[in-house]
Amino acid sequence: MNKHTIWTVVFVVGVIAFFAFYSNSSFAQDMGGIGGDALSQRVNGLTNKIIGTILPAISILGLVYSAILAASGDQGAKGRMVLVIIASIVGFLAPIVIRWFQSAVTGGGF
Repeated sequence: MNKHTIWTVVFVVGVIAFFAFYSNSSFAQDMGGIGGDALSQRVNGLTNKIIGTILPAISILGLVYSAILAASGDQGAKGRMVLVIIASIVGFLAPIVIRWFQSAVTGGGF
C-alpha cells in the first residue's frame, strides 16, 4: 500500500470512529430553530425526493444506456442490462421497503 492509500484508510476509520463514539444526544439538540419535527420533515422530504424522483430517473437512464450499448454490438451489454434491471427493481421497491421498516418501527401494519 502506498502512502496515499494509508492516509485514506486512516481518515475513513477516523470519521467512522468519530460518529460511532460521538454522543447521539447532541445530534438531537435544537440547532438554531431547526428542531426535531422540522428537521425530521426535511429529512423525510429529501428521502422521498430521492426515492420518488432520482432513483427511477437513474434506472431509466441505465436501461437506455445499456440498450444503446446492445444496439451498438457491445458484448457486455447483456450483462449490464441484467444488472440494470435488477437495480431498477430494487430502486422501484425501495419506497415499499422503507414504508415497511417505518411501520415496523412505529408499530403499525403493512
